Amino acid sequence: MLTYIDEFLSDPLHMLVIFLLAFPGRILALSAHEFAHAWVANRCGDNTAKMLGRLTLNPLKHLDPLGTIMMLLVGYGWAKPVPVNPRNYRNYRRDDLKVSVAGVTMNLILFVLTMLVLFFIFAAALARVPVTGIHQLSGAICRASYLGEDCLFNLENGSYYYVTVRELLQNLPYASEYLVAPVFGEVPGYLVQMLGYFAVTNLVLCLFNLLPVPPLDGYHVLNDLFLRRSLFANPNTARIASSALFLLVMSGAVGRALGWVDTQVLNGAGNLAAMGLRAMGLMS
Repeated sequence: MLTYIDEFLSDPLHMLVIFLLAFPGRILALSAHEFAHAWVANRCGDNTAKMLGRLTLNPLKHLDPLGTIMMLLVGYGWAKPVPVNPRNYRNYRRDDLKVSVAGVTMNLILFVLTMLVLFFIFAAALARVPVTGIHQLSGAICRASYLGEDCLFNLENGSYYYVTVRELLQNLPYASEYLVAPVFGEVPGYLVQMLGYFAVTNLVLCLFNLLPVPPLDGYHVLNDLFLRRSLFANPNTARIASSALFLLVMSGAVGRALGWVDTQVLNGAGNLAAMGLRAMGLMS
């Protein structure tokens, strides 16, 4: 939280732009997560969420007022949990497991699909970048081999700076300003940047909700598969666990842990993307 506030105070305009680009994807990812819970619960025989109007992608039905304000202020927020009545399930524990994994599964699917879209946009942009020798750089953007790596060279203030294609692929959700915007223009660059934030938000939501702490989905998965206790933690345990989780999130500990996993996932996705570009003849 303190890092977010420090960054905002040091460059408020830049952080405001990032927030405006990321916010639509955040509320859509949260809404899709809750919609998936409601849809699977309804399929399992519990229409509680449907009767309460939660079987929808409309963010206004899912966003929590305090969670939205926190998202505005510190970059961390939440949606209202979908209400369920396990007594309506056809199979008590099996259906609870299905409903619990529905949200993270939705976020994982959206992450994969968005990354595929980003990859093809990246490939289309890369195909339009002229290839030249390291000593014949020309134009606003070009591509050349440097120190054994495929590199993009961008002209800025009369001189070129470079970034390797491999590094861009490993940070694909954030690659728009280095490739898409210079090739396709500023507006398409911002739109692709929004897609990138949407992809990352879905990945973080998936990972965060898999933490085995009540009331998160990961606790239900752990409980249904191994602990075999009551479906819901008792109120006192849930309150203590939620408070501890909130403090860990605010301290940045959860963010650092999820950030490490996020980096590993994006690196793996980047390696797969590199294989795809080599197959397409766009990377050596």
